[in-house]
Amino acid sequence: MNKNRPLNRRTTRILLAVASALLLAVILLYGNVWLVSRQKEVERQQITAVVGVMREELPELSDADIMNLMKDPSGRESAMKAGEALLRKYGYDDAFFSVQEKQLMWELVLFNSLLIFIAGVICILLYGLHRQRVRREVRELQHYFDQLNHGSYDLEPGQTTEGDLSRLQSDIFKVTQLLRIAAENEKEKNEELSRWLADISHQLKTPIASIRINLDNMLDDPDMPPDLQKEFMKECSMQLEWISSLVQTLLKLARIDAGTVELKKEDMDLLEVACEAQKKLGIDPGSLAPVPMTGDPAWQLEAISNILKNCIEHSSAGSKVYLSLRNTTVFKELTIRDTGEGIPEEDLPHIFERFYRAQNAKRESVGIGLSLASSVVEAGGGKIMVTSERGKGTTFTIRYLV
Repeated sequence: MNKNRPLNRRTTRILLAVASALLLAVILLYGNVWLVSRQKEVERQQITAVVGVMREELPELSDADIMNLMKDPSGRESAMKAGEALLRKYGYDDAFFSVQEKQLMWELVLFNSLLIFIAGVICILLYGLHRQRVRREVRELQHYFDQLNHGSYDLEPGQTTEGDLSRLQSDIFKVTQLLRIAAENEKEKNEELSRWLADISHQLKTPIASIRINLDNMLDDPDMPPDLQKEFMKECSMQLEWISSLVQTLLKLARIDAGTVELKKEDMDLLEVACEAQKKLGIDPGSLAPVPMTGDPAWQLEAISNILKNCIEHSSAGSKVYLSLRNTTVFKELTIRDTGEGIPEEDLPHIFERFYRAQNAKRESVGIGLSLASSVVEAGGGKIMVTSERGKGTTFTIRYLV
């Protein structure tokens, strides 16, 4: 437990009340002791005076007789009666002593009341100082909130001694950090979205311009030969197919980013998915051993197909793409290797970034196929690793943890 942890408000109030009560008790005790001591001093002076008078006026009494008389006067009843009669003669009767007792009581009451008043004033001052400090700390928190309302997320609240306020400040600071992180993430997402829109706009300009030119040519020349018209229509169809593919890929990426894609967890054969991707692209699957695993076969097919397509696009005609599988107790692994031109070393760390085009990218390449593959594999609990050497080819390794 932290010994320097601030006390909470309730504990502080209890301590103030206990301290005030102790202070009042000490003052009352000291005051009463002082009054009793004062009364004893008066009595001592009176006794001293009586003994002195007896010594001077009654020389026949020895010192021992005087001291015995002072210590135990009960044995001298006649003397006591004579003393009482003498006192009454000069007005020192019961009424006189009653007044003296009442005066002493009033002195005690007044003195104790004064002490209580002083102690109360001290307690009020202490409590006022305590409340003033609390109000100051609350004002600091209000100022802190005002700064937050104006978008200042890099603030830190000042230190307080109140437990409740201290915890509140700590919670506010945590929320502030979350708000700051959320604001930064939102800013990054907005910037990324702006880059996305700019990239998409740039990617769409060329095919749209090509379609528009072809259509304008056909509209401007009604007597265009059928073969040339057919060529223009074929070019438009190819461009539209490219745009459709781009839109479909973007929609898939958007769904993955939004978290609306729920990848299935069902039994599948990684070899079967890889073979289906090969057949889809016209590649001979060869013969490999099955690798059973759990995942979403449709989405993994999408990822593997994009990687195979990338390998084919960057390989010369007649080149081969090789697949190998590993099945361990820790992971399932699919390796795709081509013998193409390879990826430049400076482009290698960025090939999974969206809309990134490497130096040797094809003209029709958009730069989102590998990004989609990486997002799908990672969403399924896997990871893609890549190595490449210029002129010798590229190797993609997809590893799924068991």
